[in-house]
Amino acid sequence: MTSRRLRGAAAWIGLLAGGAALAVAAAPVAVPAILAGRLLAAAEDPGALAEIRLERAATPDSLNAELDAALAAEDEDLALSFLALAEARALPVDPTRRARAEALAQGRPLRAARDFALGAVSGEAEGNAGLAGSLAADVTGFGDLRDLLREGGRYARAEPYDPLLLGMALVGLPLTLATWTAGAGAAPRAGMTVLKAAQRGGRLSPALAASLGRTVRAGLDREAVARAVAASARLDLAGARAAAGLAIRPGTVARLTNLAGDTLVLGRRTGQRGVMQALGLARDPADMARAVRLSERLGPRTRAALALLGRGALALGAGLTALASALLAGVMWCFGVALFCRRLGLLLGRAIWRRPPPRMRLEPSGDDGCVRAG
Repeated sequence: MTSRRLRGAAAWIGLLAGGAALAVAAAPVAVPAILAGRLLAAAEDPGALAEIRLERAATPDSLNAELDAALAAEDEDLALSFLALAEARALPVDPTRRARAEALAQGRPLRAARDFALGAVSGEAEGNAGLAGSLAADVTGFGDLRDLLREGGRYARAEPYDPLLLGMALVGLPLTLATWTAGAGAAPRAGMTVLKAAQRGGRLSPALAASLGRTVRAGLDREAVARAVAASARLDLAGARAAAGLAIRPGTVARLTNLAGDTLVLGRRTGQRGVMQALGLARDPADMARAVRLSERLGPRTRAALALLGRGALALGAGLTALASALLAGVMWCFGVALFCRRLGLLLGRAIWRRPPPRMRLEPSGDDGCVRAG
């Protein structure tokens, strides 16, 4: 009886030791599986997804490197965004870097005047002041007439043209009139100006530019565009506006207008450089809608998250393959553990409750009285 108890105790000790060793060995697989589960749960929430990924991406070294780049580019908003991220994650920031970020505000008036003039003349908006200059030209109708005359003329002559600038000019002219009359088109008008500035400056991602370009090309009416170009050449704003309304399909207008609305909302939260940053990462208008949702949760940390995570701040994207692999590894590990435990349990059960050997029965045999084993 004592030997059976000793065997049972030894078996239980072996079971516990085996379980501990199994847990340690499985940690490299279980941890990614847990992370994968968290990422999948947050897949439809860009803000929550970014928070999870920032746990690893926002290190002191990466934050300081990105902060130095923002200071070198005189991007005050981005520098302040990294300071906000560092504060939220309790990461140390060198006092010298913090002082340099705060000193950028001293040169803001001079940069604003420079950006306003550049935006008004060329339409390339750099910061809020540059957008104000571009918007001043567009609200008067000059910017749209200029783009319609140049790009629309090339389109009519079957020459290479920029479909986005042409499409946004056609959409922008009616918005300009609505802004004059009732102020109803002021918000979309401003958003359209941001998109035009991004396209001129090459800030749109190739995927987004290609997607919008295909949409505009499919929605143009050649004859109506020719009439709008002719009216623009005469500086007939009313005639150009009437022709522009017929030159592009309503579905295309709606898509550009919705995108313009998202860029305006994002610009109010992150500044115009933040909008350009998001437009350079987005692959389609849906990504810009995700960027708006991201800004709702992260607030001033939005630009820092976009800089550290890139497109990963907007969607799972390329991480889906690694995510699926981690989940599959976790499932296979659980299945393997179940089989191992079943086998181990059978072996331990046999060791603890081993059946006793059959007893020898002694039976008399024959008349001689000898006893034989039965």
